[in-house]
Amino acid sequence: MDVECPLIPVPLQVNLLTPPCEGDSSPVLELICLLWDFTPNEAKVEWLVNGIKKDLPGTVYSSAEGTNGLFMGQSRVNISRESWNKEDVYTCKVSHPALSTDYEMRNASKCIPNRCDPRPVEVFLYPPSLEDIFVAHNTTITCLVTNLETPSNLEISWSRGSKGTLDVVTGKPVQQQNSTYSVTSILRVCAEEWKSGEQFTCTVKHPGIPSAITKSIHKTKATNLQAPSVYVYPPSADELSLQEVATLTCLAKGFRPSDIMVTWTQQGRPVSQETFINVGPVQDTAEKELNYFIYSKLSVLTNEWQRGDIFACVVGHEGLPMTFVQKSVDKASGKPTAVNVSVVLSDTEITCY
Repeated sequence: MDVECPLIPVPLQVNLLTPPCEGDSSPVLELICLLWDFTPNEAKVEWLVNGIKKDLPGTVYSSAEGTNGLFMGQSRVNISRESWNKEDVYTCKVSHPALSTDYEMRNASKCIPNRCDPRPVEVFLYPPSLEDIFVAHNTTITCLVTNLETPSNLEISWSRGSKGTLDVVTGKPVQQQNSTYSVTSILRVCAEEWKSGEQFTCTVKHPGIPSAITKSIHKTKATNLQAPSVYVYPPSADELSLQEVATLTCLAKGFRPSDIMVTWTQQGRPVSQETFINVGPVQDTAEKELNYFIYSKLSVLTNEWQRGDIFACVVGHEGLPMTFVQKSVDKASGKPTAVNVSVVLSDTEITCY
């Protein structure tokens, strides 16, 4: 006689993703409440504005089961930029059988730029993207100079540990909305040179700074690698009923280090970068280990989903067996399928500078 074991509720983790501080001027913003690692699949999400329950427009909730038998959930809502800017407090309130009380998470901070005090000249040095390293095999290191009152007499120079050749392209000054200027200088190197740990240095001189600013960067040796777990959510039935846009979402969590690549394919071909948005990577403060998560949202036409196109979330990370994992989903299969793959996402001929 089979004995059915009682289902023991597993408490969930919650994280609230707020809109980016810069780079988005649209009048409508999106808040995302992420839930993960819970069972049974009985989580309920409510949204509050200044402590009062509200039926916010565009509210969508969906969940998916992971390979470990635990569930992931997400609730998305649309809010006005006007409401966000005037300091309204939004709360994601979660109820679940494993919680003794409701779990609440509020947006903790807003971005209020100081437009009065002039900012000093700043220099930022950015490493190559994983797309450069694993797909194109040619990498670019970027030196960005910001808050220039005038770009005149600006000097940007590069050096490297090996004393090898320097292939540098420095762009023209770009005027920003606050009337200051920014300048970008790019150093091209081979992917293997970057992965070797060689150090690269950008030095900036300008009359507006008392002394030269020097920034150095190199690839640190990865230790204690942890591969991401990847979850893909199909569009919700409510969204599909509108016959407009279908939203697929992808969550990669529990990985370290934070360097990760997330992109999408449709019918095996890369989609345009304008069709998806990545949020993160973000440190997961709910876990004991220093792990990260990243969230990606792909928007497609509803008829492309309805006709059975196959969409895949492609995640690249050093901790994965073949560097990449691809998790696909389509209308017919319903459930996402995952496979470790060797991915070619670029038609560019691979050469080393």
